[in-house]
Amino acid sequence: MIETHMLERRVLVLVGGYGAGKTQLAISLALKQAREGRRVALVDLDLINPYFRLREIAEPLERQGVEVIRPEGDLAFAENPSLPAQIDGALRDLTRHVVLDVGGNETGATIVGRYHSLLQGENVAVLQVVNVFRPFSSTVEEIQSLRMDMERKSHLKVQGWINNSNLMDWTTYEDWQTSVRLIQSLVDQSKIPLVTCGVNPKWAEKMGIPWEADWIPVEQYLSLGWKSPAKAR
Repeated sequence: MIETHMLERRVLVLVGGYGAGKTQLAISLALKQAREGRRVALVDLDLINPYFRLREIAEPLERQGVEVIRPEGDLAFAENPSLPAQIDGALRDLTRHVVLDVGGNETGATIVGRYHSLLQGENVAVLQVVNVFRPFSSTVEEIQSLRMDMERKSHLKVQGWINNSNLMDWTTYEDWQTSVRLIQSLVDQSKIPLVTCGVNPKWAEKMGIPWEADWIPVEQYLSLGWKSPAKAR
C-alpha cells in the first residue's frame, strides 16, 4: 500500500544516498505544488555534489512560482557553510510549503540536523529517496544502514520511502521489476511505508509500464555530470 498522503504535509525533507535522484525529485515536487497554487520554497541543502546544484535553474523555477533558497558563492562550499536566514523563515512560515533537498552523505545529514527542532510534528514528512542501482543501495541491508546513519546525524526519523530507481535512458522493464521487489522487501523489514515512486514518464512509456496515478513524474531538469549508467554490485 502506497501512503501518498504524506506528500500533502507542509514540509517535505528528502534524504538519501549519492545518485538517488533527490534533487530532480525535489524539483518535481516543488513544481507540482506551485502549479496547484501553493506558495512553495525549494531549499538546496545538497552542498557537496557540484553536478546537481539547484542554482543553475533557480531563475526558471522562480518564474514558475518556486522560491529557491540556497547558500551563495563560496559559502556553499565552506567546511561549515553559512546557511541563509530564509531557511529558518520558510520553515516557520505556516503559509508556505517547503521541500528540502538534503545532501547524500553525513555532511548533508548534519546540516539538516541544525533544523531538527523545526522539523518535528505532524506537518513534516522525512522521506528517504532510494535508487537501488546506485552504490550502497543495492540491498535492503545497505539501504537500512544508510537510513540509520542519516537518522543519527540528522536527529530525524525517516517516515517513508520513495522508489526513484532508474538507470536513466538505459532502464529496462526488468530493472524496474527488480526495484519493485527490493523496495517491497524493504517496506516489509523496516515497517516504514512506501510513499510514492518517482518515474520519468518517457522511461515508463519506453518500458511499457502503465502509469500509476500516485507516481511523481520526474523529468531531467539538471544537466548530468556523467553519461553512462553503473549498476550497483
